[in-house]
Amino acid sequence: MELFFDLIFVVALHAAGEILSEAHEGHIGAQQFLRFVLVFFPLWWIWAGHTIYANRFDTDSRQHRLSTLLIMFLLLVIPAQVSTGAEEHYALAVACYCGARLIIATMYFASRRKHHDGSGFASTVGTVFAVGAAISLCSVLVEPPWRYLVFYAGIVFDMAALVLRSRKLQVVPAHTAHLIERVGCLTIIMLGESVISISAALADITWNPSNVIAAISGFVMVSAIWWIYYDSFHLLERRKLGTGHSILYSHFFLFIGLAILASLIRHAILDDLDPGDFRRLTAAGTVLFFLGKQYGYYMEVPQLRPYLLSNTAAVFLLTALVLMLPLRPHAMLVGITATMICYVLLNLRYRHLVHVEKAAA
Repeated sequence: MELFFDLIFVVALHAAGEILSEAHEGHIGAQQFLRFVLVFFPLWWIWAGHTIYANRFDTDSRQHRLSTLLIMFLLLVIPAQVSTGAEEHYALAVACYCGARLIIATMYFASRRKHHDGSGFASTVGTVFAVGAAISLCSVLVEPPWRYLVFYAGIVFDMAALVLRSRKLQVVPAHTAHLIERVGCLTIIMLGESVISISAALADITWNPSNVIAAISGFVMVSAIWWIYYDSFHLLERRKLGTGHSILYSHFFLFIGLAILASLIRHAILDDLDPGDFRRLTAAGTVLFFLGKQYGYYMEVPQLRPYLLSNTAAVFLLTALVLMLPLRPHAMLVGITATMICYVLLNLRYRHLVHVEKAAA
């Protein structure tokens, strides 16, 4: 069921990612990028809210299955309404988002009785999610641009309340292996979407050296990202994560970074994006990916911190050097791929710590 849910979520993210796939006269403006992030944010928060619930209380009951299926349907409707940017679709998109959040809140309230939750965990989270959804729903009563501030205030309320109540939430700690599996499965599906974007870009094009180089580099880069992400992945499974917020929240940045990098591979193949815009998006995608990937390890595996800091600094420096050169997008993609491979090689410096962890297990 969770894998099915993740597949639907990635379909929704693909629709949101289409915002970055259209270059207008060779440019992707700041407003277009911001719209992508703002569409991405509530979709991810629906997934995160459901994941928090399933990590503690999922019994695979009929009620849970039906509720999850309804959330999945709402996930498909939201990006279809907001990707066009038409104001008349705003109310329906907000209603679908708030409906999904209220379903998750109801699942928590039901779990309070089913699991005899004496700690108040389910009641606390359910109430937070219901209040956050109510705040976001009030945005339909406000004129733009203030309506957007009210809508996202509901999401910020959710996140802030969970962080402020983190001590109480630790009474029912995250199931570490399950949470790591969830974020890992969604990441591999998103990497698969990156490969699909390569294949889609190669359809109906005239082959030439630049797009062949871009396609090969794009696939190698996706493979290097896979290696970077999963090489030490098992180390997180052996940690007591408490609330799991360090892993869950940091993956928001990682997923945005992956979506941006996948879009850049497509643009490099089609050669339809201004080099300046390509540089800016590359910088944003690289920083967001490594920020999301490294934060969880930095917080949960302290012995890796010196290596994480030095390796990340080296990759950022190499990326900056590549982006400073007067290169076309496909050549910049080759350079960024090389920096990802360098990170893979730099990871070998702490392989001895990985072996120690395996021996201890």
